[in-house]
Amino acid sequence: MQDIDFDERDLRLLHALQVRPRAPWATLAPAVGADPVTLARRWEQLQEQGLAWIGCYQGAGRGVVTAFLEIECAPSSMAPATEELANDPEVLTIDLTAGGRDMVVTLVCRNDAELSRYVLDRLSTVEGIRSMRTHRSIQVVADAQVWRLRSLNAGEVNALERAVAPPKELLSRVPADIEDGLLRILRADARASVSRISGELGISQARARSALSTVLAQQRVVIRLEVARPYSGWPVYVWFFMRVPATQVGSVAGKLVGLDEVRLVTTTVGNYSLVVAVWLRRIEDITLLERHLGERLPFAEIVDRSIVLRTPKHLGIRLDASGRRIVG
Repeated sequence: MQDIDFDERDLRLLHALQVRPRAPWATLAPAVGADPVTLARRWEQLQEQGLAWIGCYQGAGRGVVTAFLEIECAPSSMAPATEELANDPEVLTIDLTAGGRDMVVTLVCRNDAELSRYVLDRLSTVEGIRSMRTHRSIQVVADAQVWRLRSLNAGEVNALERAVAPPKELLSRVPADIEDGLLRILRADARASVSRISGELGISQARARSALSTVLAQQRVVIRLEVARPYSGWPVYVWFFMRVPATQVGSVAGKLVGLDEVRLVTTTVGNYSLVVAVWLRRIEDITLLERHLGERLPFAEIVDRSIVLRTPKHLGIRLDASGRRIVG
């Protein structure tokens, strides 16, 4: 499966795009160590090969409701059920797993009413689902926006952060039609120029720039670099389901966010206090991580865990069996 390897320059480019996904190539060039034309060309190649892309999704600032579904499915129905669920816009991510569930599905709905309709009405029509447990997120403490490949050193990251300021809240409110238009454009091309955004939305460049900066600063729209996991150096993907005393949830969640392997930490309503997703370098690291968590977080009980076998959909993007983005 792994017929392509990222070289060191690729990894530096990807780390730089994690830090500033929309930074101009000329600004990224000093950190990566290549000229802007080379970076732009290589980025196009990585995208065309489905090895890296910049995802876009609705963020917490938009008031969306996130939930995680544990689904058990009849073996003969796994493929058709997965395909049917992948076509639903509410389904952000589908992970096919080994362990106490066959799928972990991440839902993003506009509100609790929409979540209720999807879980109670829509899923009942999907043939082959034998059982399901729903865990409504209380707070997404951190997601993979903060996860890094660690190919740049701290000084290089700091220099890049200084060179490109983070988005600022320039408007008190962005009209819904413009925000929806921004989301649509950025889903198609997260690095779309302000000029293109302005043209497609029929507004001035100044207004397009202010609206874009505002929705990104408010986390109403989120963009982040994604990389095909099997080629990233972190090929093992595991979900942990944890139970923590109510008085310790905040403390445990904060400590989990600081771990290199952790990509998602969310508090939930349901059987678990916390749902956590991690990427690891080796399968053996599952045991090492659990031992580390047991020593560092004695109040946290890992109730269950599942290793991901395949991810057919990630952040709204369809992936092939090797984990690459399906292009075209």
